Amino acid sequence: MFAGRYLWWMLIAIAIFLFFTMCFDYVTWLTVVSSGCARIAGSCGPIIVTMTGSMKPSGVYLAGGIILVVTLARIHYLSMNWIWGVIVAIWFVASAPFPLLLANGWTGQLKPETVLDGLPVAFLFFVIFCAYIGWSFEESGARPFGAWRALRTIISVTAVYGALLALSEAPAFATIPGRVLGEMRLSTSIAALQPGLHDVLTLWAGRDTFAYIVFAVFVVGLAASLLPQNLEELRARFVPPFMLRGSRQ
Repeated sequence: MFAGRYLWWMLIAIAIFLFFTMCFDYVTWLTVVSSGCARIAGSCGPIIVTMTGSMKPSGVYLAGGIILVVTLARIHYLSMNWIWGVIVAIWFVASAPFPLLLANGWTGQLKPETVLDGLPVAFLFFVIFCAYIGWSFEESGARPFGAWRALRTIISVTAVYGALLALSEAPAFATIPGRVLGEMRLSTSIAALQPGLHDVLTLWAGRDTFAYIVFAVFVVGLAASLLPQNLEELRARFVPPFMLRGSRQ
């Protein structure tokens, strides 16, 4: 999936999410009013339950599914390693509850401290990565993550750290084996290992300060990979605008 289509589908998914989280309640209200169910006691309940309990969550899941699918398609189009698909899926699952938390801001029930407390680092990794792969690498001929091996290693290590941190923080990874495979013992074991893994990844600090430092390194690495990877290209891109008019050849 090339960059233009990727960005188009991402915007469509965001629009769907905003519609179902912020506007769909008004659609439900309009449906109830226009149906005239208020004339018969108890007849509005099934309509409200269907629209808010089934249709609204389905729309949110649809938006999330589009984002995940097009991101994986973009990774495949750029011929990136399949491990990046696994890392992105881990980030996506770990950060899935946060957008639903943000949806409460529309009703005025969300406080800034609640946002900061509920903000998973995996969400930041996921958003920055999705923005990064939206760059038109296929048009500029650039290579994702750059050509420098050291820079690619730094990006990969920080991304793996973000995935491990997501595994240690998200309760969903402990419940999935029990729900899907029926392995309750495995779920219990994973849940017991998560706090210890989180302590190791955060250096027993009890906070995500070190995680944010790693995230900052990840962002700087991605930004650096977009710069010219050799002196000739760097000179061709940045020197001419500062040269005197008569000195150009």
